[in-house]
Amino acid sequence: MNCPRCAVPLGDVTPDQKMSEIHGLGCPTCTGVWLEQNDLERLQEIVEVTWFELRHIPPPELQAELLTCPRCTPARHLNKVQSDRDRKVVLDACEHCHGVWLDGGELHAIQEKGVASALLDAVRFFMGKR
Repeated sequence: MNCPRCAVPLGDVTPDQKMSEIHGLGCPTCTGVWLEQNDLERLQEIVEVTWFELRHIPPPELQAELLTCPRCTPARHLNKVQSDRDRKVVLDACEHCHGVWLDGGELHAIQEKGVASALLDAVRFFMGKR
């Protein structure tokens, strides 16, 4: 399979060492990653709390480009889906094979949460419990 952005061959990658049993296909040029839908859902369960959120995601105009599914034949366009975890991350999902393309930096962005945001979530959780 080739990268939907760069058209170079994708290679095997382990997107997150905390879940080493999950494997994807990564682009050596743009660092994007192709995942199966269930794998993305499992990877989104990982939340890293950091002092500051440092996102390195592509600009909106690049995220808006129409991409073609690298798995499906005949070629199908990927749908743009806004991440539930980070509104600035736009994922590319295939409704046919259920694969998902994440541009370089997007997986890290949806797994990372700043301390202030994590504390706010905790307060909301405890306020809802009472």
